[in-house]
Amino acid sequence: MDTIDIHAHVLLPGTLNTCGPAGPELTVNDDVQSFRAGDYSIRGVRFADSPMSVPERRFALMQRMGITFQVLSPYPMLFFYDQPNQHAIEFARKHNDEMAALVRQYPAHLGGFATLPMQNPDAAAAELQRAVSELSLMGSYIGSDINGTPLSHPSFEPLWAMHTSLGVPTVIHPGPQKLSSDKAPWDLDLIIGFSMDETSAVAHLVLGGVLDRHPELIAVIPHGGGFAPYVRSRFESAISRRPWGKGLLDRPFSDLWNQLYFDTLIHDAVTLDYLVRAHGAARLLLGTNFAAWDQDDQMIERIAQLAVSPSEKEAILGGNARRLFWTRARPASGNAAPAR
Repeated sequence: MDTIDIHAHVLLPGTLNTCGPAGPELTVNDDVQSFRAGDYSIRGVRFADSPMSVPERRFALMQRMGITFQVLSPYPMLFFYDQPNQHAIEFARKHNDEMAALVRQYPAHLGGFATLPMQNPDAAAAELQRAVSELSLMGSYIGSDINGTPLSHPSFEPLWAMHTSLGVPTVIHPGPQKLSSDKAPWDLDLIIGFSMDETSAVAHLVLGGVLDRHPELIAVIPHGGGFAPYVRSRFESAISRRPWGKGLLDRPFSDLWNQLYFDTLIHDAVTLDYLVRAHGAARLLLGTNFAAWDQDDQMIERIAQLAVSPSEKEAILGGNARRLFWTRARPASGNAAPAR
């Protein structure tokens, strides 16, 4: 059975110190690692000599967890949307080149997503085309907040059109947040801030008409979709009852909602069971946040215990990812599906 993890970050050593003053920089003092990307820094997370950056350690951990294939994504601290255009464009190209080189070494175990310089939508569209057509990466991995510019902004229209032209999805993952006083303690930026940003991204994709205008566009939302799957009825109710909802969408709300996929990184069986019952096994993808702070070691076991059919479990563990990232992609992309 395929087990394809689509929430698996990677640090590519070749990208260090390639984004001007923003770094990124990794220092190790007395075995304590510090990582800086622009104004954001983090201590105590193992980047060097760990599954995050060493393929052999990654594969050993994948085997222990029962994962057969991963589609790797950039570490969200490295979106660099606040950096000058040229630095961001050059970094995205370097990161995607390094990603492609890594997955070419291990095609039986790894695929990769592309990072994009989203502060320059035209450059982002061009880089996505290069990353998919020339480097065989499998879609985009972008932030939910582009310096305050929402994903429904008209400037992103060519980028969404490029996704549908290439037949690849986008994965929308929050980046580092500037902490307000209410989010500063207890890592609330990670615990609730990410979910708030993901829910806002879904709102702009749906209510802002992005999915309506691009019926072939698929968006994957990590962390179980943030809060969005649990307030779907409020979205739908508002469209039917609020004055602004009349004529807002050209296509049925349910059709747009079915263009959204969610990963399984929600850490408990009851919530995962709800997600399956409310939105269907066909729209869920295995995600573990591999090698990061909240890696879910029991995710595959939790999926195996769901009260659904064996075929639905197989779909969540890998079949949906195979359909989404290989079957939909144009043959010319060069993506090789993992061997069964």
